[in-house]
Amino acid sequence: MRNRQSGMTFLGLLVLIVVVGSWVYAAMRITPMYLNYMKVAGTLEKVRDEYNSNPGTTDFMIRKAIERHFDIEMVNEEVFNYNDVKIRQQGGTFLVTASYEHTAPFVSNIYFLVAFDKTVEIQAR
Repeated sequence: MRNRQSGMTFLGLLVLIVVVGSWVYAAMRITPMYLNYMKVAGTLEKVRDEYNSNPGTTDFMIRKAIERHFDIEMVNEEVFNYNDVKIRQQGGTFLVTASYEHTAPFVSNIYFLVAFDKTVEIQAR
């Protein structure tokens, strides 16, 4: 009767650690980008709720509110600044758009590029 061993070899364990470690490192590099986007998107939604159906709303008021919320939320302004938010009026609504790309280094000359786009409508009647 032969005794058979079962389990993982050192080489198999090493390959598994490298693969799982790469995924964990990638998640560590991408997570701050998404957290910053969630702050930007949350700011636009708060401003929308603040000024929706407010008569006399101007684009200056909206921009100042966005600036204030960016300061409160501590949005990374090296990546996306409140001046980069586009505000345009169509009839009785303001379209507020935050659209940008963010890159993060992974390994050597390999980078992650993520594109973000958020638009809200503010009724200004």
